[in-house]
Amino acid sequence: MLNSTQSATGNGNIQINGNHDTVNYSQTINCYSSADMRLHRLTHSYIHELLDIVNSSFSSGNNEYSLQNPVQIHEKLRFNNAPRYKLYIDNHVENYIRVDEVMKNYSNSESIVMALHDMFIDVANLDEKGHPCVGDGDSQLNRIKDSIKNRIINDPKFDANKYYDEDIDQFCIALIAYGISKCKILKTPEE
Repeated sequence: MLNSTQSATGNGNIQINGNHDTVNYSQTINCYSSADMRLHRLTHSYIHELLDIVNSSFSSGNNEYSLQNPVQIHEKLRFNNAPRYKLYIDNHVENYIRVDEVMKNYSNSESIVMALHDMFIDVANLDEKGHPCVGDGDSQLNRIKDSIKNRIINDPKFDANKYYDEDIDQFCIALIAYGISKCKILKTPEE
């Protein structure tokens, strides 16, 4: 949904009196659309700034994570009962690619990936041994998305005039896709 504002100014003295509702006046009507003045996609620097905000809200003592070969995201989403997120991620694949590019050179990428895994553990169903198991993937991913978004908008560095709600949602979905691809969110089919 685009944010849009319009402004119309006049002299306040014009009245329509019959004559087929025709008015002649020489006032200027200015229409402004804030959508024209905002970012239309997640750029490298925009993603980096949002990652900084996300990273500042995560605290993880362990900066190591295993680099498992990621399973195809679609298969993992199907296996974990997340058909809606398959559609969301397909719709935001370009943003996922940009997040992946930024994370390659982002200095705190390991702590963000560990935090994403912790968020998954918080929402995961657990088996009788206390290990995460397959559950309602769409619901789990929605809760992770809400958690990321809340961390962003409640961070002191967050500027509501700079970061639009739609862009934050896109970023959250792309970051979740990144976490899924790194095998830190959702169960892997062969586990």
